[in-house]
Amino acid sequence: AGDSLPVLSALNAVIHLIGPQGTRDIPWEEFMLGVKKNALNSGEFVHSITVPVVQGWQGYAKVGTRNAMVIATASACLVRDADEGLISIALGSVGPTIIRCSQAEKWLLKTTSLRVGAQINADLAVEFGRRVSDEATPIDDHRSTAAYRRHCVAILAQRLLVRSLA
Repeated sequence: AGDSLPVLSALNAVIHLIGPQGTRDIPWEEFMLGVKKNALNSGEFVHSITVPVVQGWQGYAKVGTRNAMVIATASACLVRDADEGLISIALGSVGPTIIRCSQAEKWLLKTTSLRVGAQINADLAVEFGRRVSDEATPIDDHRSTAAYRRHCVAILAQRLLVRSLA
């Protein structure tokens, strides 16, 4: 049920709301406020969601106990706009809400070019994964440990970055 949420975050979606006071638009990052909490006011509902078109690679991966119909232990969505040289990554199931890894994004953009034809080495991909993992705030619960979730998002981020440049 929550697999699309990191995707909406990584793609910078905008939520369009309608309510008694009229309409308003909220960036995805401002919509999810906490566990089972969002920015809806009384009487408002989600009318639609706008997902910007990104010319570039987009990927999603998750880890779970089965291959299908499973609540994710950890998930990640990475979007790479090679024309603009931009990257975004968002994580699911490793915090109270979806986590946008802005510090890891900024670090990667300062460290290397992500424009068309860019290449990275394995050490850079591993470091990116580590930095993404550092931004996660997982918990121990009946599905997994916090340490395993951190490990998962590090590997997912690393793999998604490498795939985005293939």
